[in-house]
Amino acid sequence: MESRTSPWGNPMPYDPDSTPSPLPEDANSARTPARRDPYPLTWPRALAHGLNSAFVLVLVLTLFAGLLGEVPFALLFFAGLVLPPALTARHFARRPLPEPPPGSRTAPEVLDYARAIQSLDYQPGPGSTDDDLADYLLALDVYDRTRTAEPGDLDSILAEGWAALTRLRTPNAEWNHGEGDTVLRLPRPEPGTMAVLALTSPALGLVRVRARGGRGPWARLYEAGGPVCARLPLPAREGDSVQLELRLEGAWRLAVLGSHVIRGLTAAAPRLSGHGGDVLALEAPTTRLTFQHGGHGPYQLRRLTPTLRPAEILAEGVGEARLTLPAPAGHLQIQTRGGWTLDSGEAAGEREPGPEDGYGPPGAE
Repeated sequence: MESRTSPWGNPMPYDPDSTPSPLPEDANSARTPARRDPYPLTWPRALAHGLNSAFVLVLVLTLFAGLLGEVPFALLFFAGLVLPPALTARHFARRPLPEPPPGSRTAPEVLDYARAIQSLDYQPGPGSTDDDLADYLLALDVYDRTRTAEPGDLDSILAEGWAALTRLRTPNAEWNHGEGDTVLRLPRPEPGTMAVLALTSPALGLVRVRARGGRGPWARLYEAGGPVCARLPLPAREGDSVQLELRLEGAWRLAVLGSHVIRGLTAAAPRLSGHGGDVLALEAPTTRLTFQHGGHGPYQLRRLTPTLRPAEILAEGVGEARLTLPAPAGHLQIQTRGGWTLDSGEAAGEREPGPEDGYGPPGAE
């Protein structure tokens, strides 16, 4: 198959790759986001909060014990048993998203991000790990920052939040931490089957990921400017592990996940949205798809075979776009650093979109 050059600066992403690749034009286009590290909940913090609350109530009981009768004293004593754990639970409970200020305009990608947080199947508590709590607090902090962010900073801020949500959606995954260039071998969830590589990194330079199974050739999975929040397809290969090579300057976190994490576009769920790269299963009974890209960088849609091997490119371009394209069978890979939505044809509208609506053929900007 003849290779094609895309805005991502790479040919077919799983082609054998033995030569260095040029730096994409957008590799340094992202701005450094303002970061405020959340402080995770731990058992000592929860106990300290409860002890402080109990100390205040015991002090009140001690001071007023002689002035109260038996019944008021008994009520205060009961309150001293109940209020400290109640205050602790309320203090560390999952808090709802704040309402936007009156008259403010909320960007569609922020609304999609807010819906993703609200639908998150995660409840913080003393049993949560420090990493999960930090990701949850980061996701909420990102939402707060998006409401006052400049339009040019929105993509890089949302990338932080979507990376945290990506990790929270797979709480049982074994996430590997590291920094800089590395080569590592990770087990597949099920030997010989297809899998998904989840990768997040705040690195702003060139990020390059290659993989191989056994002693076969290296195959390129990803190459673009950071930050990165992506799920990448790992085609089915013989063997119970996959070898990965990362080339980037900065911290990273990754995990090899089973194919059960692949979201499906179905009749019951005709619209999917996200931020960054993803792998989707197309199960909706439709002949066309509507794709909307909200970022400023490049995007690419590629059909994947049932075993997650790359096939033809369906659409690619740079910047904001709204496209209609024939719905392929099987799986679809989305490569982007921005936000996106994908609708089945029937959910997107009743009439066929035309040029006056900003639509175009696959590949149009």
